[in-house]
Amino acid sequence: MKKCIAVYLRLSLEDVDKRTNQAKDESNSIAAQRQLIQRHIALNPYLSGLPQMEFCDDGFSGTNFQRPDFQRMIDLIRDGNIQIVIVKDLSRFGRDYLEVGDYLEHIFPFLGVRMISINDHYDSEQNLGNTAGMDVAFRNLIYDYYSKDLSKKVKTAMRVKQRDGGYVSCCLYGYRVLPQEKHKMVIDPETAPIVRRVFEEIIAGKSTSQVARELNAEGVPTPLEYKGVRRKNQSDKKPLWTHQRILEMLRNIKYTGCMVNHTRESRKIRDKAQYRVPEEEWIIHENAHEAIVSMEEFEAAKEALRKVCSYHRKGERETFPFYCAHCGRKLQKTFGNDVHFSCMTPYWKEEELACRQVRWDKTKIEKVILETLKAQITVMNVQYRKNAKETQSKGIRLRQRLKSLSDELESGDSQKVRSYLDYREGRITREDFIELRNQREKRAKELQQEIAETEAEYQEYLEAEEQAKKERAAAKKTGSLNEKALRKIMYDAVERVNFVDDKNIEIVWKFQDFFRLAS
Repeated sequence: MKKCIAVYLRLSLEDVDKRTNQAKDESNSIAAQRQLIQRHIALNPYLSGLPQMEFCDDGFSGTNFQRPDFQRMIDLIRDGNIQIVIVKDLSRFGRDYLEVGDYLEHIFPFLGVRMISINDHYDSEQNLGNTAGMDVAFRNLIYDYYSKDLSKKVKTAMRVKQRDGGYVSCCLYGYRVLPQEKHKMVIDPETAPIVRRVFEEIIAGKSTSQVARELNAEGVPTPLEYKGVRRKNQSDKKPLWTHQRILEMLRNIKYTGCMVNHTRESRKIRDKAQYRVPEEEWIIHENAHEAIVSMEEFEAAKEALRKVCSYHRKGERETFPFYCAHCGRKLQKTFGNDVHFSCMTPYWKEEELACRQVRWDKTKIEKVILETLKAQITVMNVQYRKNAKETQSKGIRLRQRLKSLSDELESGDSQKVRSYLDYREGRITREDFIELRNQREKRAKELQQEIAETEAEYQEYLEAEEQAKKERAAAKKTGSLNEKALRKIMYDAVERVNFVDDKNIEIVWKFQDFFRLAS
């Protein structure tokens, strides 16, 4: 089988100048790497006649080997489809000293793969199974330390910018960046009015969902849409404002001109995730940029949302059994002058028009549930009294049946004596005596079985009657509670509430648990 060459190219984000979007060192650009490798292959008669496959990881760090095209190349190597790997230098292959060494010394020799690094003057075929040499090992070590040193320098530079009050991550919605001062935010005349509007409407008493719906209805671009950013796995539908996005804006103190930095950090150079930093270690710089809202307005908006905190302090239920009758999703809770519940399906499924009609205030919901609960308790008290009469007659029937079966079982003993006397005095034959005895024994077993079943049924009746008595007493007691006391326990009677629109709901009750609790 003819051997195949893998041409591997890599350029990391650290190698790119963000201002020009060009490689800092032009020799490291993808085009320069490709040109150097192709020239080397063309000058080598053996390599020039072999088929090639190119693998390119543009924008991936060399400290991490979980790169898409690198992993694809390794999979083809394991399958025996590639026998030669060529790179510009070993830093393009990877910057982890130990892992690069593992590939050179163990993995590639085991798989029979020839490794060529042009600028390092390394060709594994020339080593004939020996180690790569001290110069190559030392060069890998330098690449590894370079990556770690670069990370420290970047982190130090970021800390300096953070302490000066500059932004170092992404520019906040409502602001833009000056080309000549890339770490300075200034007010964006297009989006800053939207931010002010959100704060003013929340202070005026609107809910976050209501504000989001109005922005969507007016076609106001979302922050990501305004910046032209698309998330992975994002659908083709227009992105929309949501309750959560409004909340994030209202809770961001940066809109008051205060810059807060170093809230998260990576603990190690190859960390895939960042970790929260304790609040006392945050870097806070007041008056770092022009404010869109005053601190008084920021606090006023926060106060309008503070009901959620007061509910938690008072021990009120954090979750409510409220669901959309159309899509089955749990209703989203938002805060304004009242607590509002609405179906959030319209934010990502525009075809669910019925869900748009589901919007209720908590005060209205509780009024409906309370009035309905009172009516249900009245009806159930009447039903309980009717059931009590029916169960009482059932108990009488079971006791009468037990007595009848027991009497019949006892009468079998007297029949047994009479049959024996008839046999001794010759009034019946031996065969008749045996036949009658067998019939009596069979009937006795049937009676014993029926007695056992009836006793079990009677025991179940007694247990059910005892529970029914407790529930009747609890229902009577609950019916006599005043409205304030009943309001405190009314959610214990609700399994779930299905909301059809802004006028109709369906309540599913769980009275058995409710009355057990009330007793």
